[in-house]
Amino acid sequence: MVPHMSKYWLIILLLVSYLYAGAQSIRLSKYDAPNALYLDADRLYDFNMYERSRLNLSMIWVSPNQTAAQQRTVFGQWMLWPYVGYGFGDHAWKYGLGTQLRLPGRRDVRMLLWVYNDVERAATRRLDDYTTLTPSLNSGIVTSRYSGVRGGTFDFIFSPSRDWSVTLGVLQTWEDYRFDSTGFFYPSAEPLRVQPLRAFSELRARLGGKAGVTLLLVGGRVADTSARYYARALAQYNADFGTGGLHLYAQLGFATEGTPYSRMFDLSGTAFSTYFFKNSFLTVRPNTFTANIFTHICLNYTAPLPLWKLSWSEPHPFLQLNALWGHLFGQDGEGRICWEGLPLQSPYRGLLEPATGFKGLVHWGLTDIGFGVAYQLCSNKASYFPQRLEDNLAFTLVADFILDNIK
Repeated sequence: MVPHMSKYWLIILLLVSYLYAGAQSIRLSKYDAPNALYLDADRLYDFNMYERSRLNLSMIWVSPNQTAAQQRTVFGQWMLWPYVGYGFGDHAWKYGLGTQLRLPGRRDVRMLLWVYNDVERAATRRLDDYTTLTPSLNSGIVTSRYSGVRGGTFDFIFSPSRDWSVTLGVLQTWEDYRFDSTGFFYPSAEPLRVQPLRAFSELRARLGGKAGVTLLLVGGRVADTSARYYARALAQYNADFGTGGLHLYAQLGFATEGTPYSRMFDLSGTAFSTYFFKNSFLTVRPNTFTANIFTHICLNYTAPLPLWKLSWSEPHPFLQLNALWGHLFGQDGEGRICWEGLPLQSPYRGLLEPATGFKGLVHWGLTDIGFGVAYQLCSNKASYFPQRLEDNLAFTLVADFILDNIK
């Protein structure tokens, strides 16, 4: 699906989907037991360019169990999330522990504490977690800029209404980049390329829920050889728009001047992956664009009715338009800057990418398979204007799981 991706990835996804047919966790305890124990099946397997294949074992313990035969009188509901993971690319273990207390009462009020030692994507603008059964939403697997992160977060979560959720959090981590201007590296194998450790202290506020609207505000301080402050804001709309098959995904981001690279915005795409990733530029290579300020709009219309309906084929044509613009503080006339030793490029003259194709052209097992084609449009005055015609085009495979057909 993507360069160097394990050929067993899709097989593992299908096996996992057979196990629980769309559920995110598998119950390991009795239905009416006093406490509940689950296996988090939606994170059993991960793939990214840094770790390559990654296996995860994540458990969820809940006390008291809401379906217990006899309900106990305790203060709220407690949850524990221990996990351990192993990456076959960096040959390293990752681990963490989360604990949550949900306070008693009709309101959904929770306190959550996470401590962990792991790797994370740098400059990510994704507001959702990786999930095994939604590969088309996991465009970050083709990027190769990751940071080692150890530390913890504390979040206070409450719902002022049925449609909205508010999260107020504190983060304290110590991080090191696992990449430089020449590419990613593994500290155990290349100690001379190890980057300095940076201490991050952040206050975070997140509002989300209703109609696909999410707002994230971050204020922080980073310290390595010196200390500096930064702020970051990201607004997102991601939902069906109106009636029929129209979907709108839109983001607007801002990061102050002097923000560390890992807190800026990676605007790169998934070119040459051969897989259709949603809400991503199919003709832009990974690690191409970065910005302090950006706007991204992706409008997709998929015909709600198929062209025909057979047991093995039910094609739905789709049309899509991606639009992107970004700016780097301190950039030159061609949208370039060298920041923290990295040569960065912004899409300062904008970028358009129309795409079309078919979904569900062929049913194969648990998967609907189709194809898509995208073409890149930008000003010939832009420094990132493609030099070859083939760099403007992307041909992709469209694949979606159809778990609702499992009996």
